[in-house]
Amino acid sequence: MSRRQGFYDLLSELQQEKNRDTDAVFEKIQAQYEIRHQAYINFSLTAGQQNVLDLLHTFPEAFVKLYSEKNLFSIDPVMQSALTGIKPVDWRERHLSDPATGKVFMIAAGFGISDIGMTIPLLCRGSQTALFVLNADLAPEKWSQRRMEILRDVQVLATYLHAARQELAQAFEPAELTARESEVLTWTAAGKSYWEISMILGISERTVRFFMTNARRKLGVVTNPQAVAQAVWRGIIPL
Repeated sequence: MSRRQGFYDLLSELQQEKNRDTDAVFEKIQAQYEIRHQAYINFSLTAGQQNVLDLLHTFPEAFVKLYSEKNLFSIDPVMQSALTGIKPVDWRERHLSDPATGKVFMIAAGFGISDIGMTIPLLCRGSQTALFVLNADLAPEKWSQRRMEILRDVQVLATYLHAARQELAQAFEPAELTARESEVLTWTAAGKSYWEISMILGISERTVRFFMTNARRKLGVVTNPQAVAQAVWRGIIPL
């Protein structure tokens, strides 16, 4: 099968409305374009904190865990460029031009991840941010040509993958929060403290904590910012 036909087949799969397996398409993109590692990430930024809403990746789990635990997100110049721009960010070009990338790429190298790759920003609404990331196993002198050969296809497929993942998320049955749990979440999203919410709703601070604990459990998260992000993403509370 030619690469062009493979692209059309993948695009067709992502455009299907029924029986669409985005995880399988994600794997096929990796094989089709000979990508070593790739990732799709959709997250929200609340008060500078990254709350992951959706993640697909093939990077070493130990690296992903370390990246999260060490909050490398906040000091990664490639990530920051992708978040503030609209163009794909070439890792090696950024590495060569910005010494600040050295720390992150040195850590990545310990997991066998080179600086040959790119990060593609994806269109989002509201407080969400989404990126498609790929890492190739190529010599630097060959990467420039390969990047030009695959960039258009990968950008289009990443956009349709992002749209498909959003549609699947919206199709999930919403968590069955009580009216009070949703109300407490809404005020938490507005930046109110437990004490302030207790005064607004005329209930005890302990009861507010109880409602938030229940909401986090039902949404499958561990922190209040994650609960707010999930509730907004699922349409349970307004932006």
